[in-house]
This record gives sequence, structure tokens and C-alpha cells, in this order.
Amino acid sequence: MTPGGRPYSLVWRLSWLFAAQTLLGFGALSAAVYLASAAHLDRKSEVELERKVTLVRSLVEEAASTGDQEAMRHKLGEFFDAHEDLRVMLFDASGAIAFQSATKAGSSARLTARFDVPAGAAGARLASGFIEMDRTDDEKLLTGLAGLLVASTLVGAFLVSASGFWLTRRSMRPLIGLARQTRALGAGRLSGSRLSLDRPVVELTPWIDEFNALLGRVDGAYRQLEAFNADVAHELRTPLTTLMGHTELALRRPRDSVALRSILESNLEDLQRLASIVNDMLFLARVDGGALARATAHASLSEQVRATIDFHEAALAEAGLEARSGGEARACFDAGLIRRALSNLLGNAIRHSAPGASITVSIEEDACGARIGVSNEGAEIPPDDLNRIFDRFYRGQESRSGGDGRHGLGLAIVAAIAKMHGGETFAHSGGGVTTVGFTLGEVGSPRDSPEPTCALP
Repeated sequence: MTPGGRPYSLVWRLSWLFAAQTLLGFGALSAAVYLASAAHLDRKSEVELERKVTLVRSLVEEAASTGDQEAMRHKLGEFFDAHEDLRVMLFDASGAIAFQSATKAGSSARLTARFDVPAGAAGARLASGFIEMDRTDDEKLLTGLAGLLVASTLVGAFLVSASGFWLTRRSMRPLIGLARQTRALGAGRLSGSRLSLDRPVVELTPWIDEFNALLGRVDGAYRQLEAFNADVAHELRTPLTTLMGHTELALRRPRDSVALRSILESNLEDLQRLASIVNDMLFLARVDGGALARATAHASLSEQVRATIDFHEAALAEAGLEARSGGEARACFDAGLIRRALSNLLGNAIRHSAPGASITVSIEEDACGARIGVSNEGAEIPPDDLNRIFDRFYRGQESRSGGDGRHGLGLAIVAAIAKMHGGETFAHSGGGVTTVGFTLGEVGSPRDSPEPTCALP
């Protein structure tokens, strides 16, 4: 059941709406036909009545000119006896009836007209006249027409609605087919499984394309999750196996305190590695859950770079390397996270630099954000590996994806920290130089402004 109420059928809803629209359309058309017919009959009756008034006046004027009133009465009687739907009465100056045609049964549907007789007509004895037209036949015609139009409207609406229902169900067949295809999908059958129609539908094509793109992302995430689980099991199995082996050896025979201390120290190293993996995984899980960096006020990135280089001074000296930095940018960032990302990148570069080479940390700033890159001289990374070095637990040939714990999460954490700051990672390798880095989405304010605070996206 939907949150807004009971579920409903699109087929029935569209069919009923189409039926109502058809009924209203046919009803309006029938009403227009009825009103037009009624207006035409009214106009026709008025014209006919006006013609009869003119005829009566002509006969009265003729009798006035000849003085033969009997001939006038005879002609009026013959004429109106032949037209049973008409009745005429003539009145003298005193209002008395001077002539009346045969009386017809009264009807509620009638049209009347009064007229004056020309002065001096029929010896000045006639003064006015009254004529009535019975419109019973017109009313019967309109009643029959109304019944026919109502029946036609109802039958036509029913036929059109029934055909509309059938057409709507037929038009919904692609949706039923898509539902059947969707039902057949499974977590293990997403690869290569996409929705499609035998005949593309313009309105459904965008939805199908977006759903197929979603399937691709879900398939990628599912495969990544499978690989992630396998990598986690592999990473945890080695130290756990070592711990179990050391412990079993220690329990096989009595040992003195010195030997036990040595075993415990060895176990502690493996436990620390396990803790490091678990902590990194928890950090990545928080980022996947939408965690954002807690930004401080606008600060200098070059200061964070110099602090990180100083922290790795011993490792640089031991490897015979030199690190230098260049550029400056001010931005809102979490200093602890930025130093962690820089430490991972710098430690990664130290392990893969050629002996006696130098490492360069560059900082750039533009309207879109700040860009930090760590470059070192050494073996180039193959393109296939370069596209995956930020994947979790990914290891290529002598992979650079190891962090301080060298368990394949170092650069994945760099990517997560960049994401927390509204940025992204980048990497390119060529000409004996490899550069790996990340961007920040929020850039500092102008140099002459006071130290402001800002929120990351």
C-alpha cells in the first residue's frame, strides 16, 4: 500500500477518466445540436407566423377595398380550415370578436401574435387581430431528438470507453513486460542483465535508460563488495594465522618469561596491524555513510604540507630522498584529515621513489578549488593499474595503494578524505614521473579579508 492511500490501477483510472471525458464531450455536442435545432424551429415558426399575419392583413385590406366582408370571411375560413395548427380572431373597435376561425384544442406549446388592422378596413368595424400557432409537432420533434441524442451520447460513450479500456490495457503491455524482466533479476544475475523493449517506447526510454544505468552501478557496487569481502578476508587471515601459529607454538612446551615476552611482542605487532585495518575500514564506512569533514576557518595548505614533510623527515633521510613543496592555497578543511591524506601520499611516494630522487608536493589554487599533488621519480604505473590505485585493497605490480600499514587502504583513504571535502582524486604517470593527489572543493576568501569560517558542502 502506498503512503498516500490505497493502491489504484492506472488502467482503470485512465479508462474512467477517458469515459468521463468522452461522456462530457458527446454530451456537450448533443446539447449544442439540440439547442441549435430548437433555435432553428423557433425562428422558422416566427417567420411562418409573420407570413400568416401578413396574409390576414392582406385579406382584410382586400375586403376593405371591395366592401365584401362575406368573401373575406369565406377566404379566411377556407385558409385556416386547411391549417389546423393556426387560429385567428379579429376584433372590432369595441373589442368584440368580429371573426373567429374554427376553434382548436388549446396547447401549452403555442406561438401567438397580435396585430392592428389598417384604419378604415372593412368599414372601420375591424380594429385589431390575434393569431395563434400550435407548436405541438415541433415539441414532439424536439423531444424525440433529445431522446435520440441522449441515447447516442450514452451508447457512444460506452463504446468509446470500452475501446479506450482495451487500448489502455494494450498500451500497458510494455510495462508488464518490464515488470517481468525486473522480477527475473537477481543479485547474482545483474551482469549483462538490462531491461529492453522489442519496440522502443518514447515515454519509457528515459526510464529504461536510467534504470539500466542504476543496474550497472548496483552491479559494480556488488562486485566491488564481493572483492572487498575477499580482500578483507585475505588481509585478516594472514595476521590471524600468524597469531594462531605463534600461540600454538608457545603452548606446546613450557617457556621462560623472555621467550613468552618475545612471542607476545610478535603477537602485538600482528594485533596492531589488525587494529589498523579495522580502524581504516570503520573510517571508510563512515565516509560511505555520508560523513563530512569538520572544517575550520580558512587556513594555509602549505603549512600542513610542511608539517607532514617534517613528520616524514626520518623516513626521507633513511631512503636518501629529498622532499620540497611549492605553491600556496587557503581553504576550509579538517587539518587532521588533510595531514593524514598528505602522509599517506608522501609515504607512498617514499616507498616507490628511485634512490637519490626528490619528491615534490605542489599546491595550486583556482576558482574551482585547491589542488594538491605529490610527484616522485621512479617506475611508471601501467594504465590499467593507474585507474584502480584508489580502489580498496587493490594491489598491482608493486602497487602504490598501500598506506602506512601497507594493507591496501592508503590511497582509498585519500579518496575518502577528498570526498569529505567536496573534491576528488587524480593520478597520472609518464616520463619517469608519477603524480598522485586530490582536490578540495572549497577555496579560501581574498587575502585581505579577515579570517572567515565556512562550511564544507
